[in-house]
Amino acid sequence: MRSLLSALATLLLAAPLAGQDYHFTKAMSPGDRLMIENINGKVEVTQGSGRTAEITVAKTVKKGDGSLVKAIMESDGEGVRVCTIYLNQDRNRDSCKGEHNNSTKGQDKLEIDMHYVVSVPRGVRLSVDNVNGEVDARGLDATATIATVNGGLTFEGTSASSLSTVNGSIKATMTRGTWDGSMHVESVNGGIELFFPADLSATISGETVNGGIRSDDTFPITIQGKWGPKEFHGKIGSGSSKLTVESVNGAISIRKAGH
Repeated sequence: MRSLLSALATLLLAAPLAGQDYHFTKAMSPGDRLMIENINGKVEVTQGSGRTAEITVAKTVKKGDGSLVKAIMESDGEGVRVCTIYLNQDRNRDSCKGEHNNSTKGQDKLEIDMHYVVSVPRGVRLSVDNVNGEVDARGLDATATIATVNGGLTFEGTSASSLSTVNGSIKATMTRGTWDGSMHVESVNGGIELFFPADLSATISGETVNGGIRSDDTFPITIQGKWGPKEFHGKIGSGSSKLTVESVNGAISIRKAGH
């Protein structure tokens, strides 16, 4: 019996501890900006049907004091921001601004997962900044800016001004063949797959070091200036929109949506 209890105690200690859920809501109008800032954990985003942004954050404590990490919501001149903050330097911290420190002297490093599930109202611009975790955003009807450091990125929407990751791949499907402004897609260690409608019209440029670029027969590229293994400039269709794609260790692919 004693050995059984000991084994059970060891199992309980090894398992992730239940954390707590945070739930935020905010009425937003088309053109407003919703910013999500996470440090450890996945971010999932979908398009909502109403005018209220809904953000649920599930906290799982794997190691350390779970009370030292929380999610908060604040509003400023830039828009509405929901972020993960650490309290191990300041227990009274109540702002997203400040140092994101996850270790202190004499204490073990915190291992706490914050899983964001976000519903964005129609017409609201999305900005996601993650560190350790993948980002999955789908069905968006307004321009988005999404970045993560350690994790893959999946996107589906009308357009994105910027999609970037350091250690991970990018798979993005655009529902429009033209867009305002420029679109920048970048990965350091990972491939990039871009899917567009058949009416894609863009001037494309970028760089790849250890990889290559290819476009399927639907999107023949008219070469403009230099086109080589490390740098490329070309045009698809009339070239009305601007697309910049960069990868260091990974291939770049531009394909028709649905193929």
